[in-house]
Amino acid sequence: MSGKHGHKPFEGHMHDYLAHIKAVEEDLEYYRAKRFEPRIFYLLRRNVVTFYDLLNKIAKPQGKNIEARVRYLEEWLDEYVKGIALVSARTVEGMDMVTEDNRKERGDYDEFFKIKKKEHHGTLAERMVSVEQDLNDYQELLEVFVQALIRRGWATREDLAQRWKQLHEERPWAGGVIVAKAWTDPEFKQALLTTGREALREMGVHQGKVGKLVVVENTDKVHNVIVCTLCSCYPYDILGDTPWWYKHESYRTNIVQNPRACVKDMFQLEISTGTELQVWDSTSDVRYFVLPQRPEGTEGMLEQELAKLVTVDSLIPLVKAGSIPRPRSRFVYERHD
Repeated sequence: MSGKHGHKPFEGHMHDYLAHIKAVEEDLEYYRAKRFEPRIFYLLRRNVVTFYDLLNKIAKPQGKNIEARVRYLEEWLDEYVKGIALVSARTVEGMDMVTEDNRKERGDYDEFFKIKKKEHHGTLAERMVSVEQDLNDYQELLEVFVQALIRRGWATREDLAQRWKQLHEERPWAGGVIVAKAWTDPEFKQALLTTGREALREMGVHQGKVGKLVVVENTDKVHNVIVCTLCSCYPYDILGDTPWWYKHESYRTNIVQNPRACVKDMFQLEISTGTELQVWDSTSDVRYFVLPQRPEGTEGMLEQELAKLVTVDSLIPLVKAGSIPRPRSRFVYERHD
């Protein structure tokens, strides 16, 4: 089995703390330099807000142990990214701002205007302190920006609260969009397979609390399946809610002991003996995403149409893209909701 690991109780479930901190660092700088600050400059130039409007202030709690602090930082980053999406949606709508405007403001076409990203160095402890301070500072700027928009009459607390509720209730299905783009864009596909989370970040998909994302491709020679043997680690921020069978003890045991029989019994998916079957075991540090094979006869379909062929089950994957998942047999009778 590929990607083997051993789980411990929650407090020791995360092992590679530095990978999680690096992911937070990279995402934080990306969203600051490429999503948030260019939009502030855009509105400053048009006098929607001024620097004077942004001169105000707001605290940060502390975690008690390393894993708790890392989890806390990931949650904080997630809230920060949602906050950027919140104010961006309101201001972009109001100013008719387009993607090209954001690219200009962040210096994509002129090095002089490029917003520099902070470099991170030091020990794990030093980097955690630095990230905590950065998140506090960046969140503070975001908050005073929101306050400035409210004072200027561009938004109300009620409107923003309603949008905030929607952001937390909705879990957009990104899996199909990602796969369809990879099927139709060779450059993106290569980036997805080599850089994982960085490629998704560039297309606007936030991965949530994932230390490292590994994308593997199904081909005629290799079929990949995903499991978390002792719990249910899963990139739900990308793929949506976890399928019930993924968490089921029967699946977690059988897919490791006899994967070919398991996929055939559960989903009537027969993997030929000439195709290698690889099982990847997710952990709290590393999550996996499978790029399925493009179905035959879809050459003329648009990305939006292709995205509809992709299901969660074809990304783990226990079915092929375009197929209807049908878990059956004794496995169904053992189901516990």
